[in-house]
Amino acid sequence: MSLYRDPRDKRVFVPKKGGGLVLNFGHPVAWWILISTTIIPLIIVVGVTIAVIA
Repeated sequence: MSLYRDPRDKRVFVPKKGGGLVLNFGHPVAWWILISTTIIPLIIVVGVTIAVIA
């Protein structure tokens, strides 16, 4: 799946043809949404898991 990246498009969420929404990675806010909803929670889960195992 290719990422939607159009810096000229000012929308952060762009509707897909089949329904639903996709992030416009040409917009800086989309990167912050990705980081705050995916990467930071993943780091927290990995950190807690390591702390419990150790």
